[in-house]
Amino acid sequence: MNFRLAWPCAFLLAAGLAQAADPPIVISTGKSGGGYNTIGERLKNVLAEQDQPAQVLTSAGSIENLTRLDDPQTPVSVGLTQADALKYYLKDHPGFADQFINLGEIGKECVFIVTGKDSDIRSDSDLQQKGKNRLIAVQSPKSGVAVTWEYMTLLEPAFKNTAPAFVDGAEALLQIKSGGKASQIQAAMVVQKPMAKSTEMQVVLDNPKDFRLVPVKDWDLNDKLPDGSAVYTFENVTVAEKKWGFDTAVDTICTRGLMLANKNKLTADQRTRLSKVMLLAASRVVGEPGK
Repeated sequence: MNFRLAWPCAFLLAAGLAQAADPPIVISTGKSGGGYNTIGERLKNVLAEQDQPAQVLTSAGSIENLTRLDDPQTPVSVGLTQADALKYYLKDHPGFADQFINLGEIGKECVFIVTGKDSDIRSDSDLQQKGKNRLIAVQSPKSGVAVTWEYMTLLEPAFKNTAPAFVDGAEALLQIKSGGKASQIQAAMVVQKPMAKSTEMQVVLDNPKDFRLVPVKDWDLNDKLPDGSAVYTFENVTVAEKKWGFDTAVDTICTRGLMLANKNKLTADQRTRLSKVMLLAASRVVGEPGK
């Protein structure tokens, strides 16, 4: 037997087995069919082209993704989150700041607060008034929308004068429309890409006589992530183009969607593959901006 040939072959075989033994990249996303889940599936498909196995898990949203990513007992190695949810999570889990790496942004997400056309709520300051006993509809307590509202109340405590109601957005809009000023739910909050066609936004745009968007401009909502970047930017956001001869826009706050990885749960090869994907094929993963 030629040992000079056998040793290199054995080494290559062992290296190949070690690489094959790498665990799959597990991506925690969001609800089935949602924007984050779609991004996770795209990432899985791009990685598959590199023979890198990946799994996509649905979740309740940003906080569950961060919890899974942080927990050494879960296989989740990549998680999608809003920047404000990350800052909110780090408040109680500061050690996580040393564990994650940011693989890149996955799109802008803006806060849209909807109220009835005849509502007394004209600005975000009206939501801060005491004694009005108003409710604002958000999604489930673990959703990114709920986290955004909770984080807004941390930055501007007066928002606590309007309590969250965990009601589906479509149901909340129906209550606002049918109940008018008598409805206890006087507003609904949606967090989405600027021109995404969510059910709630489509209802607002198709029924301008019944609903309108509330500006959000309170400067107390200004905050920074550990890297110094803004949690929220203050923008004039176009939500529909050239309907009835003009754009539909509103002043509001926007945050960023982020793709994070736990560097302790990935091999060096997996980190390299993910970095290359987000450098060279990010548009395939994220999709069209704003949509």
